[in-house]
Amino acid sequence: MGITVEQVTKTFRSKAALKSISFEIPDGSIAALIGENGAGKSTLLHILAALQRPDSGKIEIDGSPPSQQQKWLSKIGFVDQEASIMASMSLKRHSGVARSINVKWNEEFLLSALEELSIPTDCPAKVLSGGQRQAAATLLAVAKEPKTLLLDEPLAALDPLMRRTLLGILLAYAYDNKVTVLLSTHLLSDIERTCDHIVLLKHGTVTLSQRTEQIIDCHRWVPNLAENKNFLTQKQETSFFEIGGNLLVCSDNEALFEQMGAKSASFEEIILARMGDLFQPKTAAAEGR
Repeated sequence: MGITVEQVTKTFRSKAALKSISFEIPDGSIAALIGENGAGKSTLLHILAALQRPDSGKIEIDGSPPSQQQKWLSKIGFVDQEASIMASMSLKRHSGVARSINVKWNEEFLLSALEELSIPTDCPAKVLSGGQRQAAATLLAVAKEPKTLLLDEPLAALDPLMRRTLLGILLAYAYDNKVTVLLSTHLLSDIERTCDHIVLLKHGTVTLSQRTEQIIDCHRWVPNLAENKNFLTQKQETSFFEIGGNLLVCSDNEALFEQMGAKSASFEEIILARMGDLFQPKTAAAEGR
């Protein structure tokens, strides 16, 4: 059943953090939550994890709304940016405490993964590096064997080798156990390689929610010429965006791309273009046609 968000709004004082956002993430997907700092990613993840309440809207995760009830929380693994683990406790001690309070606990997985990442388990967590603490917090969330993982910047503090290894562990576990994963990150190269669904937040609004391969397939570059703009504004279900000397065209019409001699756009080019403030779609409807 995955994650369903319908018309969710969240305001802090007079500032709208989330503006009536809606999207769906299919069950078992590895999804990336992308957006600039302040776009609303952390707020959304905290709401999904039942740590905050939305002002309005509807949310379902694996068929149930967020709740503080143990039955619901047992199915959710959440890690925030602060990698909240006790500084004075060893990771083995963390595991022992977690085993006593969680419905499920996979200590064998946890200790094996920590060993693979060369993270000590007997020393106080305060002596670990920031990247080691972040990776450990992520693995502790996985060890409770949740149905859904919500991860806020789990890769930001990791060096490239640890990041690749942790991603491999996460992906293998998620695929083997059909776990739905939603992780926020700015690392576009990792996203393209590992995530099959993208949710793009911009100024508190979802501007894109689509499978990764579909995003790449439906975007192309064409020259920013008046004749091209005039031609595109006459096409229904097609939008384009002026990015310097080029137009980034979004359409499911492959014949249109062939007719215009369009060139491929990389995943990074598409996402960076769509994140920018100059990225305003122009369509036939917008032109009054």
